[in-house]
Amino acid sequence: MTDGSSVPAEVFSHYRELLRAEPWLETAACWTVVVPHDRRPFSVADIGSRVSGGRPHDVHEAAPLDALPYYDGVHPMSAAPAGSAVLLFENNGFLGSLPEVLRRLSRDGRACGVYWNVEGNNRLSYAADGRVLVSLDAMFSEEWDDDDFAVLEPELRVMTELVAENEDDWQAAAMTVVELVTGVRLTTEWLSGEHPYLTFQWPVATEPPSPEELAAHRDDPETKLRAAVRAAPQARQFAALAHLAEVLAARFRLGEFPVVRHVLTDLASGRRGGEHRAGELRERLVAPLAQEFHDCDDDSEDDMAFEQDPAWQRMQAGVALEIAARGPVDPALEFEIPHVFDAYHHAGLALGCDWPSVRKTVREILTSTDD
Repeated sequence: MTDGSSVPAEVFSHYRELLRAEPWLETAACWTVVVPHDRRPFSVADIGSRVSGGRPHDVHEAAPLDALPYYDGVHPMSAAPAGSAVLLFENNGFLGSLPEVLRRLSRDGRACGVYWNVEGNNRLSYAADGRVLVSLDAMFSEEWDDDDFAVLEPELRVMTELVAENEDDWQAAAMTVVELVTGVRLTTEWLSGEHPYLTFQWPVATEPPSPEELAAHRDDPETKLRAAVRAAPQARQFAALAHLAEVLAARFRLGEFPVVRHVLTDLASGRRGGEHRAGELRERLVAPLAQEFHDCDDDSEDDMAFEQDPAWQRMQAGVALEIAARGPVDPALEFEIPHVFDAYHHAGLALGCDWPSVRKTVREILTSTDD
């Protein structure tokens, strides 16, 4: 635990070194720190009640991270006091990133945490007095607005300065924000130690968002994209998917795969790819790209984060095309909607910092009134 006056550069350096010393952290982690207002620490049992929202859960004696149970239906979370604060850690978990959990954890205090997984999903969150005040995509700091900075000033400004020199260090920068906000440090010693832990059954209790949180959600660029997809007629959706496919094919040289050229023709003509086309794409596009990524990953000796790996990005582009080939939302088949959104999600992972501009164009196509 720090004294709260840490120099940002030193804190950032610490987390860069931590991620190098513990490379498994870069793949998936959820680290949340809860600080009570009155400095009287929450008990582990209290944390369990707050996370679960009253649903069944269990409190366990101290154990190392690699001894925690990981199997279907059980979600473990280490919960250890850090002075008057409580440090929560989930290896490949996500409960600490959920808005309903953050609301409950921050009652009578504040909570700040980071989360990411192997698919590139991530969140930097801050909650206080039962309200989620900041919930940001840590990879795309250029999308943050003045309201976000107003809540966590100067911590978010510090983060944007840290990642300006090297975007690959966004995870270390996000962890720096958590320490600067809470005064609690995550270390190799802590990760290798034994701590009390909790186990939860999924799902934990839900909780309605506040009006302010609902407004922020409606303002989120990804939410706006989903709304545009749902509202657009099929012709506009085909046009948007065709544009997205063209961008991905050009950016990642996917035109060298004959099956991709068929997809581009189908989408431009307003035709859905059937099961046969889906099978072709999985076998002749996604599988070779996945093999290419794994071969490159095995040969690589540098410390490049996987989401910055060109082979991984190219694989994500292939996955996006495979999903996009199925065509747009069919109002009669509501279950198809997630497939379309998954295409945009994987496109975002492939394009990285270029995704916001492509997403803007896609939205313009979806909302266009031109014939």
